[in-house]
Amino acid sequence: MKLANSPLSRILWSVSVLPIILCNAQPPVINPGILTQSKSIGDCQACRIFVESFKKGLERTARGKFEGGDTAWEEEKLKKTYKRSEVRLIDIQEGICRAEKYSVKCHHMAEKAEEFIEEWWAQDPDESADLYTYICIDKMQVCCPKLHYGKDCKPCIGDHENLCNGHGKCRGDGTRKGNGTCSCDAAYDGENCDKCASGYYVSSGAGKDLVCSPCHPSCLECRLGSQKDCVTCKPGYTFDSDEGCLDVNECDDVNRCTKNQFCLNSIGSYMCAPCDKSCDGCHGDGPDMCRRCAKGYSKKGEFCAPDRGEEDREDYLTTTRYMTYVGLLVATGILLPKSTTLGSIVGMMVLSYIVGAEYYCMINGHTGLLDLKDFDLSQMFKT
Repeated sequence: MKLANSPLSRILWSVSVLPIILCNAQPPVINPGILTQSKSIGDCQACRIFVESFKKGLERTARGKFEGGDTAWEEEKLKKTYKRSEVRLIDIQEGICRAEKYSVKCHHMAEKAEEFIEEWWAQDPDESADLYTYICIDKMQVCCPKLHYGKDCKPCIGDHENLCNGHGKCRGDGTRKGNGTCSCDAAYDGENCDKCASGYYVSSGAGKDLVCSPCHPSCLECRLGSQKDCVTCKPGYTFDSDEGCLDVNECDDVNRCTKNQFCLNSIGSYMCAPCDKSCDGCHGDGPDMCRRCAKGYSKKGEFCAPDRGEEDREDYLTTTRYMTYVGLLVATGILLPKSTTLGSIVGMMVLSYIVGAEYYCMINGHTGLLDLKDFDLSQMFKT
């Protein structure tokens, strides 16, 4: 097969000889959350959502719709028939889970509960009856009654009239999970949530009347709420006998950050921020805080400004780089209808080229179409 002047040969030639060092584009704003799955929910919560959705369907179809003919006759005869008809049940099921946040999980639970819903419907129950108990607890057995937990729905441990002293909740309450012990609120600790957690102190009361208040932000442990009441200090603070826990200025250490970073002190901590791209070392943010100017930049007054020739060259190379991408994609699009197999192979080569070029930009300190450091590439290609 002759490839001398074929589209494939021209594409392969372009990919092999075009440099991937044209890296000066600003990345578009992309939300990494798009690649992150939403938080999952358990079977009990999914069943609860399904039941609530079914109840909304009951309300939506409660009156029915009868049009034309003798309205009075229809209201008297047909409505009674519609109330427990298969037609109404289908109407309800068609709208199930559509407006729910966890619609996929809700639909999955609806499929499992279909048999039990039909049994309940055939019994002609009062629509105000506790459908949640019937479906989720008795039939599906994915939930427990309130203040019960675990596979066998055992009672939560402790006094149900004053569970966890009112400062926590039973682990697994209402579900088929957990161990029935107290899960204390943030400020409380202990088997029955009758103590203050680390970082809090007793401000008043005891037992169910216990009130725990937060220590000063500088304290790890404290007696009261002021800075001087600290017993021990958090990391990033130092103890002073007169003032209590005081912030440590980590930026006093000139070697705290790397060469092309500068130190920003904060209360109890610090961060290293990147220097401006015009700098070769800096002591603050911006082109006026450079120790020296980076290659392609010169000192102009107090600022490191780009050399005109270097700036024009970067703009030209950036434009060339994007035009290269566009040309390769267009060529792939032309080739694909002619040969699906060949077009797919070339498409994968073009995609690999673009990803490789952007990765090259990233590891050489430039920005590209995407900042690939924000993404786990291995996860992106998992099925």
